[in-house]
Amino acid sequence: MSPLPDPVIRIHGITGARSACRVMGDRAFGLLSPEHAAQTRGALWFADLLTLVREEFPACDFTAILDCRGRVSGALAGIELGLDAVIVEPTSDTRIEKLADMARRANCIVITDLPATDTIYQMADNLLPDHELDRRLRAHINGLRSQMP
Repeated sequence: MSPLPDPVIRIHGITGARSACRVMGDRAFGLLSPEHAAQTRGALWFADLLTLVREEFPACDFTAILDCRGRVSGALAGIELGLDAVIVEPTSDTRIEKLADMARRANCIVITDLPATDTIYQMADNLLPDHELDRRLRAHINGLRSQMP
């Protein structure tokens, strides 16, 4: 069982984060950074984006997940910045255990396996206008609800 809420929504920037918050309202969900965001944009970029959307959508209940694959130091920064979860590549040494211990003390989760690709909703916020982002995410969420027993 995944420690992450369902659904997990991958965004590319503030537009996608805002759309996810508008559509999800107060329903819990995972807000996943772009792929390798710690390496390409930095943990502070993601933390600042989260601060903005949390101010705009105070009732929104999301778990902030930073993709740190390719840059373990980004996971350290994410933990220090108060993110909810970081994704790192598994290693055979003790670095991940030490990282997980530090994360636990900061109420952060260290994940070594990216959720299955088919369980991540890929927000096309780098391609589509706001209204279309909202419409597509709403349709996806409604489709998930109709699949529940």
